[in-house]
Amino acid sequence: MEKTLLLIGCGQLGSALGEHFLKRGWRVVGARRNVARLPDGFEPLALDFRDGDSLKPLREIQADYVVVTLTPGERSAEAYKAVFEHGLTDVLQNLNRDRLQRLLFTSSTSVYHQNDGSVVDESSPVAPESFSGRSVLAAEQLLKKSTLPTTAIRFGGIYGGASLRLAERVRAGQCAPRSRVHFSNRIHRDDCVGVLRHLIERHESGAALSECYLAVDDDPAPIADVHKWLAAQLGVPYECDPDYRHMAGSKRGDNRRLRESGFEFRYPDYHSGYAAVLASAKTQR
Repeated sequence: MEKTLLLIGCGQLGSALGEHFLKRGWRVVGARRNVARLPDGFEPLALDFRDGDSLKPLREIQADYVVVTLTPGERSAEAYKAVFEHGLTDVLQNLNRDRLQRLLFTSSTSVYHQNDGSVVDESSPVAPESFSGRSVLAAEQLLKKSTLPTTAIRFGGIYGGASLRLAERVRAGQCAPRSRVHFSNRIHRDDCVGVLRHLIERHESGAALSECYLAVDDDPAPIADVHKWLAAQLGVPYECDPDYRHMAGSKRGDNRRLRESGFEFRYPDYHSGYAAVLASAKTQR
């Protein structure tokens, strides 16, 4: 029987993941608001979390695997609640469960509250203070209560692709000061796709999946070190911004569970990952 992969919130990660399984002969359904942006070969499903009726067609799709990647339209408490809490509730109510083997949810390290440089893993306590972290954690809890077979993947800061946001900040002299060590966690976009692909294929092989994986690379480095290295690669001065504010807490993610599942990073640290990003940017000029 043909396998079906349903991608809810099918953006860049979902599109790259779907293209991999499309080549393997799977049926791939891409659900998003603007289906015109879906890759060729995807079965389009127009979906808008603000319109409950648009979710009803989910009832007709008998998917073997579902990947949920939610992106609020703006950074506000209301937008996060609308998507991660109310929107996900509606999705779960309309999801066809007949053939579902696993639902993968792209979560975030924002669920961790630690800000003292401590090491965190899947068993660490989570009590987020930010509105984004609270809503993402609420989404994880909704999945646990759903009785569905689910896996949450807590991704660190995602970089790569066409985005040069961090490099642009370094060029503008908006670097973090070295006076206070602030650990940061990240993962290259290609490795995000690789993690999702790895977990689906692992499940297909008959292996059991955990309910949660922390997906960050091997190097939870101080953000000032990342900025200083990038400045050297770009050939610009390392200039600190006195008003620099850290967007996330200081903690060091332990990816041991993911590693022990057999996953191998293409970019295990920021040196290799950002070197690839910068090289790609040069070729596109």
